[in-house]
Amino acid sequence: MASITEISETYVDELARLDPVRAARGMGVGGEHHHLTDWSPDGHAARSELLRRTAEALRAVEPTGEPERLGRLFLLDEVDGELGLHEAGEAQALVSAIIGPPAALRMSFDLQVRDTVEDWERVADRLDGVPGALAGYRRSLAEWASYGVVATSSVVQTVVDQCRTWGSGAGWFASYVAAFDADDALAARLAAGAAGAGAAYGELGEWLAREHLASASDVPGVGEDRYRIWRRSNLGADFDLDDTYAWGWAELGRIEAEKRQECDRILPGVGFDAVRDLLETDPARCVEGVDAYRQWLQDVSDDATARLNGSQFDIPTPLLRCDIGIPPEGSAAAPYYTPPSEDLSQPGRTWFPTLGRSLFPTWSEVTTAYHEAVPGHHLQLGTTRLAPLIRAHRLGFRSAHGEGWALYAERLMDELGFFDTPDSRLGFLSSQAFRAVRVVVDIGLHTGRDIPDGWAGAGERWTPELAVEHLERAGGLDRVFAESEVQRYLSWPAQATTYKLGERTWLESREASKAAAGRGFDLKAWHARALDLGALGLGDLARELTAT
Repeated sequence: MASITEISETYVDELARLDPVRAARGMGVGGEHHHLTDWSPDGHAARSELLRRTAEALRAVEPTGEPERLGRLFLLDEVDGELGLHEAGEAQALVSAIIGPPAALRMSFDLQVRDTVEDWERVADRLDGVPGALAGYRRSLAEWASYGVVATSSVVQTVVDQCRTWGSGAGWFASYVAAFDADDALAARLAAGAAGAGAAYGELGEWLAREHLASASDVPGVGEDRYRIWRRSNLGADFDLDDTYAWGWAELGRIEAEKRQECDRILPGVGFDAVRDLLETDPARCVEGVDAYRQWLQDVSDDATARLNGSQFDIPTPLLRCDIGIPPEGSAAAPYYTPPSEDLSQPGRTWFPTLGRSLFPTWSEVTTAYHEAVPGHHLQLGTTRLAPLIRAHRLGFRSAHGEGWALYAERLMDELGFFDTPDSRLGFLSSQAFRAVRVVVDIGLHTGRDIPDGWAGAGERWTPELAVEHLERAGGLDRVFAESEVQRYLSWPAQATTYKLGERTWLESREASKAAAGRGFDLKAWHARALDLGALGLGDLARELTAT
């Protein structure tokens, strides 16, 4: 019988073979390969079988040692959650501008090494596979639409627009291969592959608009039954929806009171909207130009790393740099992080979309840089890469664990005094309010709950327009960003709740550990132990963090 370590190795290798796009982007594995994920019904069936076999094997064997004990917790949580999505058709019917196959496939090219002619040959091979990969995706969407598992119509329209952006005119793929000029024959092949990939995106967009949109739902959200499946996958724990919804509103009220105090430090007596307008338009509070914006973000990240290293964390040398990247137009509005490769030869990167802007306010971006880089995702996921864990666990990610840590990292930076101006601290509080309102928006939209008394729209059922208004008011988001966020929530149920619910678990566990240790509590040591646990579902995480 295979050990948990061996089950883990097999799982990673098989996943990289069956879903190379996810493996490269999410795990840093297999990026040197040229083949693409098969999103057809047959491809999904093969991945479902892998999940089923892995779950059965894990339940049939006992761990031998701490890495296997923790790894079994992680891997069972992951495969059970993923298998639930597959069995319900949620994985096959996925339409999303941020995690759907069209977005994941395009983003996988960002991680492709392009240093040598051999690297570019692999790029050409991958480009040749794009039309077939997207055709398989269409077949899965059509099959599950016939069973009634469909997306909200506005989500489908968002992906239509995304495909048209990447497939229009010269297209993103043409610009991607334009840097190669070392070999005329390969350059011609790359150009042809780019044209074919762009055309495939354009064709997918037109098919979605012409055929799939007609089967989409006009009701925002997936309903409570489907929502519970997604919640289990994203959180790794069950929470009472009514209690969580009420807690989200209470948390938002607490943060809004603190925001008002910070606003008065900037412009006394005028309120958040007027203060936000100042922070968004004052040239002295903005960075001009995309290159200058990227460099400013790099400086913020580098400064945090230097100041935290040795004092709050012992940051391994390979993690002392987190590169900042700018993704192409058509990407979702939210910044995101891509982890380092398994061997750390390819660094972790944080990506900040520009949304066509040339002037960038800085008040809200300091806290985002901490969330995505150090002490957030880059520190957490890089540390996990180096921890003595089984392979699947070392490369793994659980949304509530990871996003909860990143939001906790923002809170930690506030506790350490890093938001040393009213502008940046209001940015932190707005980030917190944004994540709190996400909880109530996400639950409300998907499960049909009403807005309670005391809040804008009280007594009304949630609509996307009301969600946009609350996001603008709480987080200081502009309308384009807020609209993009709502489409994200509609296409990725329960994920928006993972930030605050994950942070709550980290904070409650820290306080429980502090109470148990008394005067002997060492925060730096607690963080080191917590990061070495690797990714876990929230139920397992709380038990491990508070174990004595």
